[in-house]
Amino acid sequence: MSGLNLSEISEDGVLILGAEGRLDAQTAPGLQASILEKIEGGETRVVLDLEKLSYISSAGLRVILVTAKKLKETEGRLVVCTLQEGVAEVFRISGFDSIVDTAENRSAALSSVTSS
Repeated sequence: MSGLNLSEISEDGVLILGAEGRLDAQTAPGLQASILEKIEGGETRVVLDLEKLSYISSAGLRVILVTAKKLKETEGRLVVCTLQEGVAEVFRISGFDSIVDTAENRSAALSSVTSS
């Protein structure tokens, strides 16, 4: 995925995806395909760590929404964490902060996703 690097680790049965770079119309389809493949493979608890994400567009927001809905269908859970100021502002303006669970940092996100 050009423009977006994705790291992946698993901790206590939670898939932690770290996104670095830009999540836009060019990179969103690849990210969505990757995440949906993981969910179809049985992942139900996902933390999306955006600490190194510098930009998110409406296409990126759509990926997060699709992921949250897909996980909800499987009684799973998505928590997005460590939003940089610009990304956090997009979340606030678009109302995403009231649609998707967010956490201040990775450890808070892990606690939140495992407590459900």
